[in-house]
Amino acid sequence: MKIRSIHKLNNRIRNYLCLFLTIFIASSLCSSILFFWSVTKEVDSKAATWANYLVERIAFLENVVTSRATFNHGMSILRVTPEGEVVNSRPFPSEIKSVAKSPVFQEVKNFKPGQSILLRTSDVESDELYLIQRLDHSFAIAKVPPESLLPVSPQGTELYIKDRDGHSIFESSEDYIPNSFKLGRLHFSKFHIIASAQAKTQNFGGLSLTIGKDISTEFYAGISLILFTAICLGILIKRSAFLTWDLDKNEKDFIRINNLLKKVSDAPDKNLNHLPAIEATAKRIREVDWDKEASQMAFLESRNYVTATAFFSRKILGLLEEVASHSRELTSSRKKYHDLVHTARSIILRIDCTGKCTFFNEYAQSFFGFSEEEMIGGSILGTLIPRTENGDSDLEKFINELTSNPESYPVSTNRNTRKDGSYVWVHWANSPVFDESGVLSEVLCVGTDITERKKMESELHETRNYIRNIIDSMPSMIIGLDNDCKIIHFNTAALNLAALPAKELEGADVETAFPPLAKYAYSITQAIESGIPETGIRAQGISAPHSHHDIIIYPLNDGMRGAVIRIDDATERVQIDEMIIQTEKMMSIGGLAAGMAHEINNPLGGILQGIQNIVRRISPDLPANLRAAEKAGCSVDSIIAYMEDRKILKTLDGITDSGIRAASIVSGMLEFSRKSDSQKAPGDLRKIMDKATTLAAQDYNPQKRYDFKKITITKDYDENLYLTPCTATEIEQVFLNLLRNSAQAMNDWKNMDRSPEIVIRIRNDRNMVKCTVSDNGPGMDEAVRKRVFEPFYTTKSPGIGTGLGLSVSYFIVTQNHQGVFLVDSSPGLGTTFTIQLPAMQK
Repeated sequence: MKIRSIHKLNNRIRNYLCLFLTIFIASSLCSSILFFWSVTKEVDSKAATWANYLVERIAFLENVVTSRATFNHGMSILRVTPEGEVVNSRPFPSEIKSVAKSPVFQEVKNFKPGQSILLRTSDVESDELYLIQRLDHSFAIAKVPPESLLPVSPQGTELYIKDRDGHSIFESSEDYIPNSFKLGRLHFSKFHIIASAQAKTQNFGGLSLTIGKDISTEFYAGISLILFTAICLGILIKRSAFLTWDLDKNEKDFIRINNLLKKVSDAPDKNLNHLPAIEATAKRIREVDWDKEASQMAFLESRNYVTATAFFSRKILGLLEEVASHSRELTSSRKKYHDLVHTARSIILRIDCTGKCTFFNEYAQSFFGFSEEEMIGGSILGTLIPRTENGDSDLEKFINELTSNPESYPVSTNRNTRKDGSYVWVHWANSPVFDESGVLSEVLCVGTDITERKKMESELHETRNYIRNIIDSMPSMIIGLDNDCKIIHFNTAALNLAALPAKELEGADVETAFPPLAKYAYSITQAIESGIPETGIRAQGISAPHSHHDIIIYPLNDGMRGAVIRIDDATERVQIDEMIIQTEKMMSIGGLAAGMAHEINNPLGGILQGIQNIVRRISPDLPANLRAAEKAGCSVDSIIAYMEDRKILKTLDGITDSGIRAASIVSGMLEFSRKSDSQKAPGDLRKIMDKATTLAAQDYNPQKRYDFKKITITKDYDENLYLTPCTATEIEQVFLNLLRNSAQAMNDWKNMDRSPEIVIRIRNDRNMVKCTVSDNGPGMDEAVRKRVFEPFYTTKSPGIGTGLGLSVSYFIVTQNHQGVFLVDSSPGLGTTFTIQLPAMQK
């Protein structure tokens, strides 16, 4: 049932009355506006119609004036010259000879041909209406009767015509409009209401036409209807006012009853316990004079309601006295329980099966910062336990399980929240509480603060993880051992050397977990027993066949027995040492090669010079040769024929070619063995490549198992090649390394089923000179291609290569010459090295 308020009902009736009054006023205004709009529209239409009639009628009269027709429509017409002389008149002769001085002619004498005007004179002597038209060579002046201006006489309508100066030209009557009080477009005169409209025309000197319509009947009918409606509405408002007055009295009765009940039932201003609250309520019931309150009611029903309330109040007063007696006994028992629970130095609280707190001791209040009023009846979720949006956190799930099955969680450790937002760790002991029927009703939770212990555990865990991260981030292998050589710790790098899975390493023997360290077991034991570190141990082949590692064994101190083994990768250091030794050897061999070249160059020069002398001695062009032949008894031609027949000359040519070739090889060895001065000069990469190709073909290496001369060399050079600022010997070294690597790769490939070929292309590439060296050898996979420029990285067998050739070449191209060095290769499809060097600016 919907509850209604008398006050609201009273206000609603008043609102309805105001609404009716507003609707009446609005409808009256709208009706009046609509009425006046329709009347105005009708009068405006009539004014426009009569204005058209007037214009057409005057135009017709103009035609009559200017025509030669004898029918004059009641007008007297004069034809006058521009000087004012009368030429003729019709329909009757006129005695007037000149009108030059008349006010009418003075008004129009400056008119232009075609201009016309309707003019009325209002002087003392005459009051006439003239229609004057200026012709080409004269004026036509006609005296017009006012009644002939309209084709018909207006019936039931007042009509007034005025000229531009406001002089009246025509009036249908003078009943109302001239003597009326004007309000807008309405005229009030003699209890008549006239609606007027005005129309203007610019023709004939400017005329205005005013129309008036009598709307007295419609106006007074509307006013009568509005007054009748207002009287009816006033009667309705008066009757409704009586009803609202009765409702006001009834409302006052209910307000008095409500105040009376509120006085009896309201809680005291102060927060009181049950017993003082009961006594305060009983006192308020006694203070009420129920009979007096009933006599003040205005309606009989209200008086009966107060009488019934007084009867039940006396019954309730007796019950309150009984409850007060039992409350005193309960207070005594509660005090004993309070002294027992609240003085304990433990967090004690009880929660029901829905997670709401039903008890919260004083120590819990001081510990968490929540008052008893904030906790009792409220959920521990969102107070002691952080609440999430979805309610799916582990702690929230645990609380739900605890309240449904506390026997499964006799103890628990949770992170709880204080009122100030700080977190604390509490160890809880949980006990179920059952009601009389054995059904779980609450859970008793007793907690102990363990925040400091948790903080120390967290700091210890973080410190341990920090130390572990430091050790794991080290590139060295770290292995910790106890007194019995059992593994107690190891870092991530050590897993690469372990023979057991990571889960099985801890507690295993070092010899079992790391077999390569078995032969150093004595050194490990010696370091643990003596407390002196074992250093200077270099092992080979621990992680890879050609790897080198330094092993250091540190014993533990401060009363702890054990050791820490650190294994460092020394492979690169060993390779650098070997490279230094190899470099020194190469420097010695280079000096020896330079000396040998100088020693070979001297006898080689003598051989070539001797061959030249032999050729000169048999030449028939020298007279000395002819004289010596005649002295010997033979001719030079016979000697030449003999030598040609015995192929001696061909042998001499072969010796010369071989000598020149040997001289070229010696020159190349001398130039390559010289130390580069690193001074750049304009160089032609074509010539440098040709030199490198010649050296590669004549290179001698006892370990080489291929013949470079059997490789097809295809050269594709740009004819107009740019010069490059470079150190020729360094670029020659780069080209020679590429040619040697390609030749050896094709020779070592067992699946080589085609003729080995190296294609060399050198051409201009915008502001660079681009050189590509391509072979049809085995190629390389992506992993090898990415590491091909790394120092000491080689795919050759041990002792064949140092892994420095391409890395040094890469350094020469990119660092010394600011160029680009790229490699493109696929397995089985050959390899292409691309070198781009800056070109000389023209």
